[in-house]
Amino acid sequence: MIFVAVGTQFPFDRLIENMDQWAADYDQEVIAQIANGEYVPQNMQWQRFLDAEKYNKNIKEAAVFVSHAGMGNIISARNHNTPIIVMNRQFSLGEHRNDHQADGVKWMAELSGVYAAPTQAELYTLLGDTNALQVSSPKENKKLDQLVGFLDDYIRTGKID
Repeated sequence: MIFVAVGTQFPFDRLIENMDQWAADYDQEVIAQIANGEYVPQNMQWQRFLDAEKYNKNIKEAAVFVSHAGMGNIISARNHNTPIIVMNRQFSLGEHRNDHQADGVKWMAELSGVYAAPTQAELYTLLGDTNALQVSSPKENKKLDQLVGFLDDYIRTGKID
């Protein structure tokens, strides 16, 4: 199963439409959380929003998690040892208020188990061989723990040490 999620703040119709087109051509179960997007999928199961328990269950059970480039989803995928493909929202397409996701996806893709797919072609290439997508090692999870600790400290204090 492939789990697709766009988060709760903004719709991401480009990602959902790309995955729906992919699902039409491949015999694989795809489940999507689509938020308040205008595009309604025809070839995959979907819900606008999921509770945290179902959301995390889908991540854990997925062969691969396809997501917007949100840090929370990347951390969740890493915590469940599920490879994640991230597609960033683009300001120029009206998908976000700035291009911070485009900037962030560059360094996110350096994390083990995280794969960047800024375009439909790159997304489809990665989906073409999901068995080749590697899950992070326990050593890499230590780096994730450090990142989570840094983000937690910053959120609580507003300061960078």
